[in-house]
Amino acid sequence: MSTETQSPKPQWGLLATALWSLAIYFVMAVVQGVVIIVYLRVTGSAPDAVGIMEAIEENGTVLALATLAGTTICAPMILGIAALKRGSIADYLALKAPRPATLVLLLVITVVFIILNDLLTLSLGRDVVPPFMKATYASADPLWLLWVAVILCAPLLEELFFRGFLFKGLEPVLTGTGAIIVSAALWAVIHTQYGLYEKTCIFVMGLLLGYARARTGSLVPPLLMHATANLIATIEAAIVV
Repeated sequence: MSTETQSPKPQWGLLATALWSLAIYFVMAVVQGVVIIVYLRVTGSAPDAVGIMEAIEENGTVLALATLAGTTICAPMILGIAALKRGSIADYLALKAPRPATLVLLLVITVVFIILNDLLTLSLGRDVVPPFMKATYASADPLWLLWVAVILCAPLLEELFFRGFLFKGLEPVLTGTGAIIVSAALWAVIHTQYGLYEKTCIFVMGLLLGYARARTGSLVPPLLMHATANLIATIEAAIVV
């Protein structure tokens, strides 16, 4: 009887994961930068530093186009990087179906979390819909493009990266808890359009998404939870605007 044990499926180590992550971020920045500059030229606006910053901070159409382009380029890039290692891409990125009852419970928890977060925000005298979201929603044309970008594309790309690729690379070194915390922190940091309070809320939401990923071993729950949170946020922006 053979005593040989099956070796674990290969994956990128911590350093390689970090370097690939920087490469993905760089490609995303370049793609979005090109989209913004092209949009400004087509619309007759000045594609200078001031014009670019205003487009990023205030233009919902630019946000939608940049998000769509970034997802179109970077989502396949993440899949390709995972495919460079032997084994299944689905296994590497935890692309498997969770238990339906667990998924429903996690979605309910997400809605409850958003309600509690909104109540806390109101109790602190802050706007539930941040100025950035108001400006981008009011300026988006067509609006449906913004809805697609925010509710479908952004969650898909961000979850593939943060709770998929990055989580996979961090978990063997930092354990599940460490991977949850680090991925949530980095996810919050990239949301440069928000202030400290909003970033803190995003970080806590990231902890919840990371827990769902670790608890179920699947990327599907955090992906749907993220999409649900963005859907509610977009509805709130629509009501306010």
